[in-house]
Amino acid sequence: MRPGTAMWWDAVTSGRFFTIWSVVVALPLGVLVLAPYASVEAASDLGAALVSSLAVTVVLIVVLVPVALAERRLPWGAARGVVVLTSLVAAAAARPFLNEAATVGVFGLSPDPAWFERILTNVVAWVSVLSLVAITEQLYASSHAAMARLSDALRAVSDEQRRAGRFERESREFLEAEIGTLRDALSALLLSKLEFENVRDFSDIVRTASHRARARARTALADVLPDRATIFPPPPGRSFLARLRPAPVALAGTIFAAGSAPFAFRTGGPILLLVVASGVLGLSLVADHGVRRLSRHRSVRDRGAILVIVWSITGLVVAGAGAAVAGAGGLVPLVTIIALPGIAVIAALCADAVHRGRVEARRLGRALRAVVRSAAERSTATRQSLVHASDVLHGRVQGTCVVLAARVDDDLATASDIEEFEAAVADALTDALGTTGPGTRRVAGLDETVAAWQPVLAVESRVDAGAKSAMSDPLVSVQVVAVVAEGLVNAVKHASERTAFIEVTSAADGGLTVRVISPGELREDPARGGLGIIALGPTARVFQRSGDVVLEASVPAGGTGLVGAGQAGGALHDSDSM
Repeated sequence: MRPGTAMWWDAVTSGRFFTIWSVVVALPLGVLVLAPYASVEAASDLGAALVSSLAVTVVLIVVLVPVALAERRLPWGAARGVVVLTSLVAAAAARPFLNEAATVGVFGLSPDPAWFERILTNVVAWVSVLSLVAITEQLYASSHAAMARLSDALRAVSDEQRRAGRFERESREFLEAEIGTLRDALSALLLSKLEFENVRDFSDIVRTASHRARARARTALADVLPDRATIFPPPPGRSFLARLRPAPVALAGTIFAAGSAPFAFRTGGPILLLVVASGVLGLSLVADHGVRRLSRHRSVRDRGAILVIVWSITGLVVAGAGAAVAGAGGLVPLVTIIALPGIAVIAALCADAVHRGRVEARRLGRALRAVVRSAAERSTATRQSLVHASDVLHGRVQGTCVVLAARVDDDLATASDIEEFEAAVADALTDALGTTGPGTRRVAGLDETVAAWQPVLAVESRVDAGAKSAMSDPLVSVQVVAVVAEGLVNAVKHASERTAFIEVTSAADGGLTVRVISPGELREDPARGGLGIIALGPTARVFQRSGDVVLEASVPAGGTGLVGAGQAGGALHDSDSM
């Protein structure tokens, strides 16, 4: 994923910073956490403070609605970012004044003169918390979009895999039927009076079967009806607790310490500020470590519950310590009981969004590569079996027929010649039928792999003459296919259009450069790369070029040095290529 600052800027400039989730979080933040507790001098004042805080929060939400509409219409990301940040900071800075007007002017509570501290706390709280909400919501949205694209692609290539399975099964049945017919014809020939015309007729049957096998090898998978799909129930939804994942260490503590700093400085100067900051950060480190330690070997739901419990206890400890150290009275220290666990929960949701996006994309990407590889390998194996049968029938069987026909025509055929003919044809028919069956793997070439992707993406390819020559080496071919497969998975995840272009060019050292180019926007940090990119070796990189995402990798001469080739291409069980 992208670095934290990049994710934050993406959220600010996305055009969807303010959403319904902003309202869901802003209400408790504004009403409970940032209420004017300093103006509360008696229990009867608490209700007035909460009502005024609710009124001010609702007013600010209404005021920000036009901003939310405007950010969706602005075409420039930088302009959206300026509008969002300016309006958010302005609303946060205005909130203390509005609260003062409500609490003092309407309800007659005591004023709070700490203007600077209140403004700074509001700005830190609103910007940091709503940014976390926006990042979380957009990560979930982008993850869902990527998952939807990958799932659609997986369904499409699963159809292709089922087509390949049916093509394999029906081709096997075809060969068994053809070879059975030829064996019956051979038996009938041997039982008849051996004459030139009879042998020629048998040869014609063999030639027709050979042509039928070769024609079947050219069958497009799109012309094969897929087998019926297996219906699996959708995965169960996740509970709220199951969505809580420990955030980066000290993130929640840092946000809370930043919001508390102005009041700590005002109350006790730099010394108290240092004590509060170090105490909050220290306790947050303990909480982070405790959550991780207690969550080991637990279910995801239990881990979420542990996170809530640990951070709630931490909030109580920080509130008690704050009241003791700062000597603060009233309700102000109690804000910590709500604020610190609340920040930790929002940060945990954000961490879950990041993690789930990575894990699900990786899982579906692996499944997509595996299904495409399986479909391509099965269709390759089937086509090679049909071509092999055609070659055997056309070469060995017809050649044997020609020899016998010549001997019969000259009345030179002996009983030994006929026995040798029968044995040779029987062996050739067994060889033509072969042992290829379900589960047999053949390494698929580039053309077969691209064909398997066509239901998902409109793929074009350009391979120069030198690259075609180099790819006659099966090891080079399988490594090129590995790069292409990873690039096409990336195209599905990032592409704004369902198109991709493959370019394979030869280099001066005999190696190849493989590029997969697709229109779209790269969301991950190019410097980090995913596991699929890393597995392709040190030369592999993915980068943004104008409006395209490009995956580029080098395949050395001789096909050595590409780490991920075995993963994408499978073992080289057969070196033949179509």
